[in-house]
Amino acid sequence: MAGQLISIALTVEQHEAGDYFWVLLESFDNSMEFEPLMEAATGFATYADALQAGYVVLKGLSEDLNVGPREEAGDLISTTETALGNAR
Repeated sequence: MAGQLISIALTVEQHEAGDYFWVLLESFDNSMEFEPLMEAATGFATYADALQAGYVVLKGLSEDLNVGPREEAGDLISTTETALGNAR
């Protein structure tokens, strides 16, 4: 049985240099407080490009997009590494 759905939000920030960075935020215990989970290492020229890249990473956190990212075997860190192409 799948574990509890992990609450992850995607946002885009514009840094002072003008580049856009996607940021994934995670909320714990169903609270409305979110903490940074991961963000783009390099900036994007447009908001749309950053949003699309962040969405690709977010989708990669789920083995099955019909149920979303879950707390379960294979912790979030290893799932994240796989999504980013950094699997060991």
